[in-house]
Order: sequence, then structure tokens, then C-alpha cells
Amino acid sequence: MEFNYGETLRIRSDLYTILGKIRYINTHGHIWYEYKLVKYSNNKAFWLRWDKKRDAYQFSKLCGKAQPVDMKPVDSGYKMVTGTWGEVDVGTTDTAKYKEYENGDGTATFSVQEWAFETNYSKGFYINKEYVSVEKDSEVTESILDKMDTIKKLKFIGPIGWILGNLLLYMPIFDIKILNDVRDVLTWPYIVAGSIVLGIIVACAFIISRTMR
Repeated sequence: MEFNYGETLRIRSDLYTILGKIRYINTHGHIWYEYKLVKYSNNKAFWLRWDKKRDAYQFSKLCGKAQPVDMKPVDSGYKMVTGTWGEVDVGTTDTAKYKEYENGDGTATFSVQEWAFETNYSKGFYINKEYVSVEKDSEVTESILDKMDTIKKLKFIGPIGWILGNLLLYMPIFDIKILNDVRDVLTWPYIVAGSIVLGIIVACAFIISRTMR
């Protein structure tokens, strides 16, 4: 029941592309995957995961802050991210406290995930496994292809952003130690050495802005 980043799924009569994939492990030792889907028809995001107890998929969408009404708790604990692929906003080792709810007949679900800096709420329902399949020969929409292309570019510029962030963070140290060394070795004026560093920062920022378009 495992899918791959970039695959297209047919869920009932609609098509979705997997733009993100997260692997979790919880306090009970259970390992599972959650998939971020983008719907072909409107580019809206949904989440899909396999529920072993229900022998069905849980299909959900993020919602605003809410409380479960006429629902009972069915699972709770802590979960940790052990792997990520594609467009997701969590990283490996990130941990969340979670609570899962269902209504009386099990047709509707509600989830709460408490991360370090935010809390996510989602509503959903179960889908029988026969209604979920991989679509082999579908043509991905242009907007989804653009999203996937952006993800590839972000993987490339991510390290550059990290270097720039640290460069700006430690600029006073950099200014004192490195720029003086550049000035002494090259015998250039101090302002020229500083301009070199500034030029590097501007160039990297320009590359990032062009890449993100």
C-alpha cells in the first residue's frame, strides 16, 4: 500500500498527483506513510494514508481550528518524522502529539496534530481501497508540473540558502576575520573586499529569486 512521489492516483473519479510523502513512526512502534495530494481539477491539497485497522484509506483536508463534535477518540500518542519526499513542511526527527477521532458510525474523521510551533486540524472520511489506484498513463497538468519543477529547484538552492543564512548570522565575525584576511592578502582597500562579499550575497539572492519564478 505504498505509493511514490510524483505518481498519479485515481480516487473514485478524480485524479491526484502525489506532491509530498512523509514517513512516520509513533509511540506504539507503528510505521506508516502520509501523502500530500494535489487534485487535477482545482489544484487543492488533500492528504491520504492507509488505515490498517479500518482496512481502508483515510482521505482528509486541513481545516481551521475546530473541536470534534459528536465524535469519539480512537487513537492518540506521539509521532516522529523518519523520512520526507517532495513538498512537505516538516523535516526528519520533527515530532508531534496527535489525536484521532471518529463519529459514531465511522464515516467521518477528525485529527489534531500539535507540532512545536503550530497545531494542525483536519477533517476527512474513509475510502475503500478498491476506489484508490495508480493511474499509469495520465497526463499531468501544467500547474502541477510547475510545482514539481519548483520542488526540484528548491532542493538545489536549499544549501545556498543555508550558507547565506549562516553568512548573515555571523556577519560580524565574517567581517572581522575574513575580510581583513582578504584585504591583507590582496592588498585591496577594505571597501573593495566588502563589496566582493556583498556582490556574492546579491548574486545568490538574484539566482534564488529567478529560480522561484
